[in-house]
Amino acid sequence: MFVSVLCGFSISLPEKVEALEGSCVFIPCTFNIDEDYKDDLTDTAKRLWYKDGKPAVLVFDSSSPDSGQLKGEIFGKATEKRCSTRFDNLKLTDSGSYYLRLEGSGRLQYNYMKPQHSYVEIVVKASPPNPTVLLFQDQQEVMEVTEGKSVTLSCFKIFCPSLPSSLTWSSSPEHLINANIPKLQHQNQTHYYSDLMFTVTHHHHRAEFTCTATQQQITTHSTRQLHVQYAPKSVSAHVSPAGVIVEGHSVTLSCSSEANPAVKYSWYKHTEGDLKPPTGPNLTIININRSHSGRYYCRAGNQHGTQNTSVLLDVQCKY
Repeated sequence: MFVSVLCGFSISLPEKVEALEGSCVFIPCTFNIDEDYKDDLTDTAKRLWYKDGKPAVLVFDSSSPDSGQLKGEIFGKATEKRCSTRFDNLKLTDSGSYYLRLEGSGRLQYNYMKPQHSYVEIVVKASPPNPTVLLFQDQQEVMEVTEGKSVTLSCFKIFCPSLPSSLTWSSSPEHLINANIPKLQHQNQTHYYSDLMFTVTHHHHRAEFTCTATQQQITTHSTRQLHVQYAPKSVSAHVSPAGVIVEGHSVTLSCSSEANPAVKYSWYKHTEGDLKPPTGPNLTIININRSHSGRYYCRAGNQHGTQNTSVLLDVQCKY
């Protein structure tokens, strides 16, 4: 979203929006005017869209939305400083740059034009744009989620009243979407939504959720991979080499786990504290003897928790 400002006049527009040929496009838009003109802004003020060119062409008039070169709907009142617009039944030739003109009563006649203000570029394609998939936790958009939290995957696309469409979900692995997961379908004046709501576990880490949009027998899709943070799980330890451990040899104790983010490992013996220096996942004992016998514990931890495991080391005399 680009915001341009000049002497109290400003406009907020996306730099580019995409649409399918024969479909519609939605342009989110708000504006401000200089305080000196506030009395001239009434609900009858016209919000006009022009296609840039030589000359510029008037394509939409909010006072007669069905009579221009582009037909559609403008949302909100002029006094609310809203100019969000939907254009319907777009053609490939409608691609181009567009700017807003405001015509109020009295002196308020203003073009939100370059170089002081931004334009919106409409790109009409023969194939439809992909739907958008966002991830929410605690009603905030996030990139990562935490195990045990309730999350929402929200898929949406532009709502065109004249062109029914559908949104469906799939997952990899497949079993992550089932009848127990609520799927909420809803729409407003501008967008059609499908929401998946569920509680995340570590099994969702790196899982992929795909939203497929179908319109005019054409399908497009967007995929979102989940990144789940969780405490260490499945902590295990083993001794290498395996088998009987004899004095004078070397052994390595290794610890592994599943976690996100990565864990820090520490080894300690039941009769001592943490072994120094810090060991990491592997503890190598060189020239082992009977005094090294005992139970060794591995602790794996990150900011979400810790988990321990142990392994018994039984050193045999060398004969």
